[in-house]
Amino acid sequence: MTATANGTGSSNIWQLFKERRTRDAIYGAPTYWDSRASARRGMARSLWPSNVFNALWDARQRRLLERALGDVTGRRIVDVGSGTGRVTRWLAEQRGARQVVGLDFSQATVDAARHESSALVSSGLVRFEQADVVAGLDAIGVGAFDDAVVLGCFSVACADRAALERAMGNVARLVRKGGRVLLLEPIHRSPLLRRVLPLGLEEWIASANAAGLALQSADRMGFVPVRLLFSVRDLPRPLVSLAFGAGERLLDAAPWLSPLSDYKLLVFTRTA
Repeated sequence: MTATANGTGSSNIWQLFKERRTRDAIYGAPTYWDSRASARRGMARSLWPSNVFNALWDARQRRLLERALGDVTGRRIVDVGSGTGRVTRWLAEQRGARQVVGLDFSQATVDAARHESSALVSSGLVRFEQADVVAGLDAIGVGAFDDAVVLGCFSVACADRAALERAMGNVARLVRKGGRVLLLEPIHRSPLLRRVLPLGLEEWIASANAAGLALQSADRMGFVPVRLLFSVRDLPRPLVSLAFGAGERLLDAAPWLSPLSDYKLLVFTRTA
């Protein structure tokens, strides 16, 4: 059964396997994300093929972000790699941010985000722009934001450490001194788990430090065995929920399981 039949998009297991084999060539290209925005439905356009799994993933991400950021009422936030705008809208509608700007290098994805957020865009609470995190973001507004959130962007947009350092610097410049940069990224050297960027946690932190960012806190999410088994196709929600919750509780209770967390959360403060 294809993901289209599940209402989640165009990818089946074999297609996903082929994508991962060529990920270095396709994940960093806007055309790939343009096609996903058109072919898939719901959160599957920027997350996993299974929207049953995506609903649980999204709720877990929100809990981590809420815990890490605290009260963001009245703050200006930039959402880098915003996809179709699910986190951008959440920060504006439910967390009380004064304004949220979503950035993505896929024009089709930006168009979808604008369409789905039309009321928020019209009100001025939300804005979406096409931008390339590696090429540069200064036109968006140097020092204009209190916080930046980056979810699953650097790991596909950056091919090597030099690109990561440029991206870190470009995002850091968007945030005022004393502001925060929050990363929630799949950080892996492993050929099985990495996306495009094959760097470990220490190298990510060093790249952030070079951009004038100091680490304040860290967390993790996405128990890898559960993600590999349940994210590809829709299965009964009670089963997926039970497995997902058990995996996340394991990660919360056992720090030594951190290597089996797919995503790492890092919160930095801009010091320079």
